[in-house]
Amino acid sequence: FPLDGPAPIYENDQTAILMVNANQPTPHVCHVDIQWFAINDWKEAGDIIMHFIPGILNPSDDLTKPLGWVLHTRHARHLMGYY
Repeated sequence: FPLDGPAPIYENDQTAILMVNANQPTPHVCHVDIQWFAINDWKEAGDIIMHFIPGILNPSDDLTKPLGWVLHTRHARHLMGYY
């Protein structure tokens, strides 16, 4: 499916969004080599756009974190297409 614009990437980490938008790492990630920041190249090329999504609405949390039954049910239904 072709996109009409940049592909949206939803992130619940404000620091990650700021780092991509500033096109440089923060002092806390100095251990990461800048050559591996391909996301900055994608942002500069206009291929992606970063959006903030609160953790309570982030369905990927269901795959990466131990959640209580309420959040798990909400995210699992969303991932299966049952909104």
